[in-house]
Amino acid sequence: MDPIPANRSLAYLLGRRSGPLFLKAGWVMKSLAGTEEEKISAEFQMGLLLARAYEADVPALANNRLDEIAARLTARLRNKNRKHIFKLDQSDDLNACAIPGGFIYMSEKLFDLCGEDADAIAFVLAHEIAHGIHGDANRRYLTKTIINGLLRLQTRGLSPSTKQLLARMIQQGYSREQEFRADRFAVALTKAAGFNPRGGARLFSTLRKRAPDPNPFGAYFSSHPPMGERISRIQQRIKELN
Repeated sequence: MDPIPANRSLAYLLGRRSGPLFLKAGWVMKSLAGTEEEKISAEFQMGLLLARAYEADVPALANNRLDEIAARLTARLRNKNRKHIFKLDQSDDLNACAIPGGFIYMSEKLFDLCGEDADAIAFVLAHEIAHGIHGDANRRYLTKTIINGLLRLQTRGLSPSTKQLLARMIQQGYSREQEFRADRFAVALTKAAGFNPRGGARLFSTLRKRAPDPNPFGAYFSSHPPMGERISRIQQRIKELN
């Protein structure tokens, strides 16, 4: 089978593969109604299955430098019960993503773009850590799995436009407020870990200079708020913490 295009891999995972995995693992009920310990365990077990499915389409490997940066970040987290696993994937996009259970991927292309700027790498990882801690990743996968289930049902009563809307919802990323909240968290976490939180602003400035179009960098940045607004908010958050 030909590999799935990188910018479609997560949507593919959410659509064709995630439904049976969620139901088989009983993850939905535990993640919604279980104790804190049960939720964390269920999220990790489900994330493990999702990560394996994702890596079947997009090869991913551990990286010493990535792990060193990530270790400084996770050492500053209050909740030590959550596991985090970080890998570089070989997607074709400048991309990063969080899968439930603490599985975080950063594309080699984005990693290479950051170059020697460890602060920028730390900001990207901290941003994705935030989505996991805030429950954004879990809600995203739950919502999209449910929507995909609706699409699988007999939908003769739905208009073509409604079906298209449901399909678009599967493709969409986090909300603007979720993204801004993750950026705020990333500023605080990178600062606490001894990184310069301006690394995030530098990365977005680099991306904006490379292409002024607000969405030129694939699925990751196309679903995010405009880079200029993110830079402004990051700088404001840094001032607040100082």
